[in-house]
Amino acid sequence: PRTFSPCSALPKPQSFSTGDLPQQNVDLRRRLDEEQASYKRKLTAYQEGQQRQAQLVQKLQAKVLQYKKRCGDLEQIDSANSNGHHQDDSNNNLEEALIRLEEEQQRCSSLSAVNAMLREQLEQASLANEALSQDIRRLTVDWTRAREELEQRESDWRKEEEVGTVFF
Repeated sequence: PRTFSPCSALPKPQSFSTGDLPQQNVDLRRRLDEEQASYKRKLTAYQEGQQRQAQLVQKLQAKVLQYKKRCGDLEQIDSANSNGHHQDDSNNNLEEALIRLEEEQQRCSSLSAVNAMLREQLEQASLANEALSQDIRRLTVDWTRAREELEQRESDWRKEEEVGTVFF
């Protein structure tokens, strides 16, 4: 995952001029706020996508179970009909049931494959979500540290300004 350290973006203390410091402070605060908001939006989007995938996986799992039950029912019909006590109509029904059984088994197989693929995507989304969460935690710590440093510099600047006005 990408990492960004707001502290590394701070100008070096010797590059400050007394008139630029407040503007730099405002600009840096604005940038930090924008980046934090951006990461929060990304995290929210990933979480929403993860929830949608989880719902889709649940729906597909329910459909797979439904198809498996249907396949079991058709197999029972097949085994009951294979006892040989039926007329031509039941032979036609048996053939139709076998065709439907085969179709249902193919659908079940393809849904199982889709389910496995969605589970893998869900796992990947979870890993990406965790990485983004870690990035946000790191950025929040860096942002807090940078804000405290800026507040300290601003306080020092004001003290220097007061001392400068006392001498002049």
